[in-house]
Amino acid sequence: MDWNSFKMSTLTFVKHLPDTIKRTSIWLIISYLIPIINIGIIGGIRSELKADLSILSILLVTNACFITSLVFLIDKKRELTNVLNTITLVVSIVLFAFSIAQMELDTKIFPLSIYKSGAYITLVLSIFIGLVSKYDEVEANSLERATKGRNKKETTVGNTKVKL
Repeated sequence: MDWNSFKMSTLTFVKHLPDTIKRTSIWLIISYLIPIINIGIIGGIRSELKADLSILSILLVTNACFITSLVFLIDKKRELTNVLNTITLVVSIVLFAFSIAQMELDTKIFPLSIYKSGAYITLVLSIFIGLVSKYDEVEANSLERATKGRNKKETTVGNTKVKL
C-alpha cells in the first residue's frame, strides 16, 4: 500500500467513524448484556464486585463468542485483522478452558493476573476488530449508495422531476 492509498483509507475511516462507533456500540451492548447481568448478579450475591476467576471466565467466554462471530464478518482481504482475530480467539478459548479447569480442580494453573490480563486484552481486541468489521459494513453501504446515485438519471425534488 502506498502513502496516498493509506492516507485516503485513513480519511475514509475517520469520516465514517461516528456511524461505525454507533453501530459497534449497539452490537457490543447486545453481545455483552447477558454477561454484564450475570456479573452483576454475582456481585450482588457476594455484596462486592471483584475480578476473580469466575467473573473473568464469564468475560473470556463472551469474548470468545463475540470473536467467533467476527470470523465470518471480517473482510477476507484483511489478512492482518484475520490473523489478529484468530490469535485473539485462540487465547480467549485457551484461557477460558484453563480457568474452568482451575476452578473445578481447585488448583492453581496460572496466576489470576494472567486471566485478568488475557480477559481485558481480548476484550479490547474484540472491540477493535468489531470496529473494523462494522467499518467495512458502513463503507460498503456508502459505496453502494454512491453507485446507485451515480447511475441515476433523474430525481424528484418536491413535486418536480429534475434531470441529473
